[in-house]
Amino acid sequence: MISKDKHQKHAKLTKPQYGDYGRLELGFLGTSCKFIQELARDIIKNLSPSFGLAYVDADHKEGDQLMAGAGDPDSLIQYPGTMEMRDKIVFQRLDMRLPDISVFEQREWLNRQDLVLINANHFRARQQVLIIDPKKALDKKLSKLTQVSLILMKDGATEIPRVIQEHLPYWQEIPVLGFHETDKLKEFIREFINKSKPKVNGLVLVGGKSTRMGKDKYNLAYHGKSQKDYMIDLLSPHCEDVYLSCNPEQAPELQNSYPLIVDIILNLGPFGGLLSAFMKDPDKAWLTVACDLPFLSEKTIHYLLKHRNPSKLATAFLDPKGEFPEPLVTLWEPRAYPVLFRFLSQGYSCPRKVLINSSIELLEAPDTAEFQNINYPEDHEAAMTALKGGH
Repeated sequence: MISKDKHQKHAKLTKPQYGDYGRLELGFLGTSCKFIQELARDIIKNLSPSFGLAYVDADHKEGDQLMAGAGDPDSLIQYPGTMEMRDKIVFQRLDMRLPDISVFEQREWLNRQDLVLINANHFRARQQVLIIDPKKALDKKLSKLTQVSLILMKDGATEIPRVIQEHLPYWQEIPVLGFHETDKLKEFIREFINKSKPKVNGLVLVGGKSTRMGKDKYNLAYHGKSQKDYMIDLLSPHCEDVYLSCNPEQAPELQNSYPLIVDIILNLGPFGGLLSAFMKDPDKAWLTVACDLPFLSEKTIHYLLKHRNPSKLATAFLDPKGEFPEPLVTLWEPRAYPVLFRFLSQGYSCPRKVLINSSIELLEAPDTAEFQNINYPEDHEAAMTALKGGH
């Protein structure tokens, strides 16, 4: 007998909110490419110190020359299937002449950037800035106008064309600026990026086997409640949601009382717990803390979030020795999700290794003594004594 239930061929995964190039895209269309390029250049010139920006455009001239066999004879790109990477000291350049480049690769290339500016005359973008240019018809561009966030009026444009009013029922709610109001445009884009800052979820890592302690460390009580409850209460004021990260064996004991993220990727410790969290919600930043930090305080959590840099892969503290990032208390941005898998694919499953080899915001903690983790019974007794003594 064949089941009539709908067959699901692949595992059900939560997909990140991506465009073809990045999580946050703003496409400009409606005027000539020359004006769009000048606009993008001005935006990047003024906002690049504060944000990571990218620009996507098309340039057919060199490609047409290569197709006609008239390209630069000294260029390696005249040979199909070639990639050329050069270190230009203050920047890096990667040229490729490869077939079948996919959006999945493009997203990886621009993962570090906060905003991708796009010439939407050529390529689609998740959100758009529509430029009303009296010299340009818009009726053939309507399919690209899926989420217009701003309208710019070029010289001579006095009203929103009827075709746009009919295509965008919410057109009266869209802010309108003059094309040359560059300061207001830059402020709009700054606010556009800041409003898109990912919200934060909390993740308390309780999935260890506690073999050295001889009992589950998350059930130890240092503050009149179990350590898992203490950590949840510590993170909750700063996070949208807080979860316990556990392994499958722990889930039956915890699932009726706590929101859980059960490890999907097994036997990788905190690395697997973090990946499992991103698989549940890839568009949130994840504030991860180990459960065995009884000295960790609200002051330190507040300090971490206050100094968060969402343009980086993560915000972390230096360890007590001042040598390396401390992975026990770290805020991981959504851009870390594909990077974690990149490290895993190359044989690394250490969160600290990822932090050391990535662009992160590295802070000095208010009190590094709070990072003392408790692994042995004698550590537990010493911590209890210190906390009772008002440490």
